[in-house]
Parts: sequence; C-alpha cells; structure tokens
Amino acid sequence: MKTTTNCATLFLVAALVAAAPSQAQSVAARVPAPADELTLQEARDLTLSRSALLAKARLAVDGSGLVSQAQAYSGLPQISATAEDDLGYSPTGSPADTNDFVAKIAVSQTLFDGGKNAKTVRKYDLATESSRRALEATRLSLLGQVDAAYFAVLEDEAAVQAAQSDLESAQLKQRLAQAKADAAVLAQSAVLQTEADTAAYQTALLIARKNLASARAKLASLTGLPASTRLQAVDFSSYAALLDRLGALDESGLGALAARIGALARASSPSLAGYSLALSQAELGLQIARAAYLPSVSLGLSGGLSYSLAGSGSAARALSLPGSLSLTARMDLDYWTLNNGMAAARITAAQADADVKQGESDLDLQVLQALYEWVSSAASIGSSSKALEYAQSSYQNVLEQYRLSAATTADLTAAEATVSVDQTALIAARYGFLANLSALAVLAGLEDNAQLTALLP
Repeated sequence: MKTTTNCATLFLVAALVAAAPSQAQSVAARVPAPADELTLQEARDLTLSRSALLAKARLAVDGSGLVSQAQAYSGLPQISATAEDDLGYSPTGSPADTNDFVAKIAVSQTLFDGGKNAKTVRKYDLATESSRRALEATRLSLLGQVDAAYFAVLEDEAAVQAAQSDLESAQLKQRLAQAKADAAVLAQSAVLQTEADTAAYQTALLIARKNLASARAKLASLTGLPASTRLQAVDFSSYAALLDRLGALDESGLGALAARIGALARASSPSLAGYSLALSQAELGLQIARAAYLPSVSLGLSGGLSYSLAGSGSAARALSLPGSLSLTARMDLDYWTLNNGMAAARITAAQADADVKQGESDLDLQVLQALYEWVSSAASIGSSSKALEYAQSSYQNVLEQYRLSAATTADLTAAEATVSVDQTALIAARYGFLANLSALAVLAGLEDNAQLTALLP
C-alpha cells in the first residue's frame, strides 16, 4: 500500500511539474505593440502640449520682448500735443470779456545720453534671450520627466510580471511539498516553510502592483490620459548594436567620449547659456552705471496756434503762431548715489561670473556622472542577462531533482530566489539604461537621443 501511495505521489508531482509554467520563460519578452498603445513620442507631445509651466515660460518670453521694445521706443522722438481754452469773466457776473485759446505741438529728442539707452535696450534684449533659454530648459526638463515616467511604468509592469512568476513558482513548490508530505516523504515543517515563502511572494506582488499604480498615476498627470492607458513596449533587441559599441570602449575611449559629450553640453545646455546671458546683462549694467556719470543733452521744438478775444462784444482779436527751440543739458551731481550704483553693478557682475564658472563645473560633473551611470547600466544588461540564463537553467535542474527527491526544499527555495533576484536585476538594468540615456541627453541640451549616440566611436 505504501508503494502504491509513493507511486501516486510521484505521478502527481510529475503532473504538477509538467503543468506548471516554467520560470525560465523570460518576463521581458514582449509582443509587437498594437496601434492603440501609447508611444514615447506621443507621451512627449501630450506632455508638452498641456504643460502650464511651458505655457508660462512662453508668456515670459513675450513679456520680456515687450519690455525691450518699450525701452527702444524711449529713444525715439517724443511727441506731445496740448490744447487750452481760457475763458475770463467779470466779478459782477457779466458775460465773459476775454477768451484765450492755445494749441501746441512739442517734439523732444535726446541727442546724447552716454549710450545709456542703447545699452539698456541691449540688456533687455539679452533678458529676452535668457527667457528663451529658460523656455528651452523647461521643455527639456519636461521631456526628461515624461521619459522617466514612461520607463518607470514599463519597468514596474515588468516587475509585476516577475513578481507574478515568482508567486507561481512558490505556489508550485508548496503544492509539491504538500504532495510529498501527504505521502509521508517530507516533514510538515518544510510545508510550513513553503507556505511562508508563498505569503512573502504574495506580499511582493502586492507591493509591485502598488508601485505600478503610482507610476501610472505620475505618467497620467503629465499626459492627461487615463492611468489605464497601455504603453508601447521597448524592443531591447534594437539596442544590441549600441550596447556592443559601449562594451567595446576602453578607459581612453570612455574618456574621449566624456570629453565630446561635455563639449556638446557646454555648447547646447540652455541652463548654462542662461548663466552666460546673465553675466552679459550684468556687464551691461556696469556700463550703464558708468554712463550715469556723463551728461545728457536733449533738443526740444514746439509750435502752435494762439487765438485771443479781448473785451465784450466785438473787441480786439489777436492770432499768433508761437514756437520755441530749446537745447537742454543735464548732469547728475549726486555722486554718492552714482558711486553706490557702480559698486552694486560690480558686485552683480562678479556674482554672475561666479555663477558661470560654478555652472560649468556642475554641468561637467553631472554629465560625467550620468555618462558613467549609463555605461554601467549598459554593462549590467549583459551580466544580468547571463546570470539570469544560468539561474533559470539551474532552477530547472533543481526542480527536476526535487521531483525525484534528490534535492531539498531549501535547495529549490534558493534556486527560485536566485532567479527572482537576477530577473529583477535585468529589469532594472534595461530600464535604467534607457532612463540614464534620456537623462544624459537632457543634460547635453538634446531632445533626440540619436544625436548623443552618434558621438560613440
């Protein structure tokens, strides 16, 4: 009877193994995306089209341009017109006996101001250009955010699939252990351990699903689409050639690549350009402060019509065409105020120069760190893939041995845990590679990753 029971148990174990989905199947495998899935480019376009920050930055550019135009108009001739009618009356309340009407047009033009107006106009033009660079920086920042959110959703989806696979493996182990215990070939304590493992993987799956829900909510807040929107999967095979090029880099090649990307970032980064423009504005402010010591000269011309009626009835009438020409020179002698303005302008210029140097240093460091993270994640893809392949093969061997009672429950638990760890590492490496590539492109002031990868030898 015992022999019959053991045979039945082995038959049941074999059936469970055959019916169970193999953990060796890669979770990262994806089918081609249907047309209704959201692509990364579509997510980018939606984010940019509905961003209030980007709209505000565009308005800032327009407003800055209007300020520059207003300053330019102040250098043009100033034209004004006035009209006055003076009606006199008698203290006794008799009808008016005088009526004076004057109409005048005046034109004034600054002939010399030490270049203050021209320099101020140039300063405001630089402020407008700085607003454009801030607009570019905002756009790049949004692209970086939506890229990171998009890849985070895909990564968490893969993590959920991996957690589900881990749970199924744990449930299979629990069923096998229970069958062995029923056949009196395994201690009940081992079954309890498998139950604990299953519960742990259930908790891990729950956490993975919550992380996915959070990532989907973040992407939905950027694109305005429902959180349930499906995303187009990434074809990692298309990055094989790029990974090979990165893997072929030695230390000198990596240093040369870092130098090329650093030079590109310095030339293209809108944030760094903003620091340089701020320095140029500060230098113009210093020139304007110096010009304040010089006198200003303006020319005025006025002409008009004067009509006067004197006395009641048909008294004397007078008609004249008065006019005047004036040349005015003005010089500010409040030197303590002028000196204070000059000192403040020097400090502003020195601060702006320090900001440029610090910005360059920070950008170089950020680019270097982002490059190393990108290269490291690329290298991790290869090592994690090989480790996962070995772990999956080992798991299958241990599972077969466990079926034949040639391996312990602890052996199977260790094998499935190794698969879980290596699979998680591969998922993190793949999507970390994509996220790091996007972050590096944003630092370099690029919207298209192809411009960055083209720098690789």
